[in-house]
Amino acid sequence: MYCPHCGAELKEGAKFCPHCGSDETTGWAEGAEFADEELPDYDEIVENEFGVDANGKKVRKQSPFVVIAAIIVALAFIAGFVL
Repeated sequence: MYCPHCGAELKEGAKFCPHCGSDETTGWAEGAEFADEELPDYDEIVENEFGVDANGKKVRKQSPFVVIAAIIVALAFIAGFVL
């Protein structure tokens, strides 16, 4: 059995398509066509929304303030040797 909306293979008796999410009310109607739309990256959504990667590990993002402060400290250190 194949999804009439996107063409993905379905398990027998499936109520919805796990690939595109369509079901009887959203895309299994007669004449449904695959639109070749770009689907969002699930792992990227989970990381952005919940701060964890695909394995459930917490993702630490470096704050821009920390990076800027480190650059300023490094420049001050270098300037101390030059002067």
